[in-house]
Amino acid sequence: MMQDRLQKTMLVCSILLSTAAMSVMLYFSATKTIIIAEEAPEWTDAARQPEERRENALYFEADERPEGIRIPLPAEIRADDIVIENRYVEHRIHIILTGKYGEFYRTNPLLGNDSRVTAGFLQEENGMTDLQLQMSGLYEHQYMFENGELQLSFVEPGQLYDSIVVLDAAHGGSDIGHTGNGIQEKDIVLEITEMVKEKLESENIRVYCTRTDDTELSEKQRADFVNELQADLLVSVRTGADEGSSQVSGIQTFYNGTYFLPYFGNVQLADLLERNTIAMTGGKANGLMEAGNEDILLWNVQVPAAAIEVGYVTNQEEADLLLLKEYKERLAEGIANAVREANAVRAEGF
Repeated sequence: MMQDRLQKTMLVCSILLSTAAMSVMLYFSATKTIIIAEEAPEWTDAARQPEERRENALYFEADERPEGIRIPLPAEIRADDIVIENRYVEHRIHIILTGKYGEFYRTNPLLGNDSRVTAGFLQEENGMTDLQLQMSGLYEHQYMFENGELQLSFVEPGQLYDSIVVLDAAHGGSDIGHTGNGIQEKDIVLEITEMVKEKLESENIRVYCTRTDDTELSEKQRADFVNELQADLLVSVRTGADEGSSQVSGIQTFYNGTYFLPYFGNVQLADLLERNTIAMTGGKANGLMEAGNEDILLWNVQVPAAAIEVGYVTNQEEADLLLLKEYKERLAEGIANAVREANAVRAEGF
C-alpha cells in the first residue's frame, strides 16, 4: 500500500513539472523576441547585465526563415552609406553605417534566427554606427538590399571557392619584428602581402590575409585561422636580420619537413617561392631551410605552407631595395608566380 501511494505521488509530481515546463516553452515561443549578447548565456537575466552592454545589445526577432539575417535600415541610408567588414580571424562581421543610429536599433530589431549568429552588439563612434555580428565560426557573407533592409546570408568559404590561399604578414602591433636601416619588418611585409593579394585576386584566386592592418596576432591564432579555413596554401612573408654582421644578405625560404602531401607539400612550395622571387629580383638565393619547432605557425598549420624572408633589413643594400616600390612589386610578383605554379601542380595532382 505504501509503495502504491508513493508511486502515485511521484506520477502526479512528474505531470505537474511537465505542465509547468510546457507553459514556459509556449510563452517564449509566442513572444519570439530574444536578446543576443556577446556573453550569452551567462547574462540570461537582463537586469544583471552591465548597463553599457545591456543598452548596446542588438535585439533579434525570429522569423520563419532558418537562415540569414535581415537588418532594417533608417530611411535615409543608401548603399554608399554602408561598409561591411568581415573580420574572419575574429569570427565577426561589422556593418558600418554613416551616421548615429543607436536609438533606431534599440527600437528596431534585426530579423532572423540563424544559429550561426551567436551575438549582436552596436557601437557609435565618430559619427558612425557599427553593428557587430559575432559568428559561431568562419563564414563568408553575401548581401542584398531590398525593401529598406540589408539581407545577409552566410556560407563556408570552401563551398564558394576552388582555390583558397592565405598570406601571412609576419608580426604586427607591438611586435614590430626585425629592424634596421629605417625599416620595421611588420610594415614592409604588410605592404608586400597587399601587393601579392591584389595580383592574385585579379585571377579569381581567393586570398585571405591573417592581417590587413597593424594588428597583433599570436602565431597560434594565425595557425588556427588557416586550419579552420581549410586553405590550400599558406605563404608567410618575413624579413631576415643579422645583428652580428651587416654583410649578410639574400632571400631564403623555410618549411616544416614533418608535414607533407604525396603530390605537393611544404618543400615544393618553399622551392617555388625561392626560385620565382630570385627570378623576378635577381637577388641572392640562400636556399631552403627546415624551420625549427619554435616556428609555431609553420609547425601547427595542416596545409602546404612555407615562409619566405625577402631580404635582410640589417644589410644596407637590401634595406634600400626594400624601400623601393618597384622592388617590392617584383618580390610580390615572384611570390604570386609561385602561388600560381603551386595551384597548377595541385590541380594536376587531383
